[in-house]
Amino acid sequence: MNRVLFLALLLLSACAATEATPTSYFNAPNMPVSLTATPALPHLSDPKNEAEEEGELYFFLLPPQAESEIQLAKVSAACIFDFDHCSPLQIVNVPFPFRFTINALSWSPDGKYAAFSYSNNPNGTPTQLWLFDPEANTWASRAEFAYIDPPFWSADGAWIAFRTQDGRGGEDVRVMRSNGAELKIVSENLPAEGRPYIMDGWLNDNIIMRSALPGADNAYTSYGIRVTDGAVHTLSETGAGKSQLIAAPNASRLAYEEYDTNNQSLILRAAEIDGSNELTLASFTGGRIYPIVWSPNSQWIAFNYYHGFQSGTPTAEVYLVNSNGGDLSLIYSGTTIGRLVFSPNGKYLLVEETNSAAGGHLFWINLATRETKILQAPGLSTDSNWYAPSWRP
Repeated sequence: MNRVLFLALLLLSACAATEATPTSYFNAPNMPVSLTATPALPHLSDPKNEAEEEGELYFFLLPPQAESEIQLAKVSAACIFDFDHCSPLQIVNVPFPFRFTINALSWSPDGKYAAFSYSNNPNGTPTQLWLFDPEANTWASRAEFAYIDPPFWSADGAWIAFRTQDGRGGEDVRVMRSNGAELKIVSENLPAEGRPYIMDGWLNDNIIMRSALPGADNAYTSYGIRVTDGAVHTLSETGAGKSQLIAAPNASRLAYEEYDTNNQSLILRAAEIDGSNELTLASFTGGRIYPIVWSPNSQWIAFNYYHGFQSGTPTAEVYLVNSNGGDLSLIYSGTTIGRLVFSPNGKYLLVEETNSAAGGHLFWINLATRETKILQAPGLSTDSNWYAPSWRP
């Protein structure tokens, strides 16, 4: 994988005046509320969600100055629901400067550690897989390869999976324990003709892999790799341009986008993990659906629909839909969306709005009231661009 040094898009913005966040983003009444009746509140079905959110929100800061240092920052969850008790923004110490493309921290299910792939070499290779302990504020290198893609934790927190590349066209999928033990390759049994592969995450004790190339029958195939022994089985095969498979947290269903080239229809679907009981959740003409995220209770799906590229007026619309079909609701409109993050209790949806070529800011949506606000904390300036959010539970 070719690395883009010095965050090209970011530095473009640093050489110019920073765009202010558009006023409309602060004005919740101007935002569309729903396509249908407001759906049942996603957090009411889970008794634990009666408690307020806990944990911390981590993200990256890029000040507007040309030679400014990119920083990792964090704020308390209280900054979303109780600003009067919101502690000031904190900068997290890291053992390396940020020079390359940045991905969000990947948190273990218990929030004890975060996995993060990054190179401490000015040339961008080799890449280290770091383990961050937020309580001790320490970073430990657990593995090193030429290039490492963003890692994924298994649902039980027992394994970290990551895809490695050698820079010469070779790739492997590896797993290891959080302490670096039992490091092994698990992708040896994937069909060679399907390479390169893309890793989409976990489904129980299987790693979801998707071929980036169509097979001889023009079908795109997704596989599950059992982490214990590397056994491979087919998850789906389709002639349509199926996107990544996103597993529900309880591993009961898969969500995915399909594009039908015959009628240019873009469809969001959900199905059982064996492909049965497939449901159409939303359908559009043209555009792109990305990202797709599940609520923590596996009952709701939030997704972003991009459109308007051909007309020169790109638009990003964030929707919420019941995973069993129905209750499709438009909850946010913007220009470009990077990430969507549900809070641990499912009460809020965090939106990374990229309102310029360089970056943007973070907004949260109260899914009960549909109130939308920009993230605020003492010491957090909107003059900086905010990137790659992750929620530590």
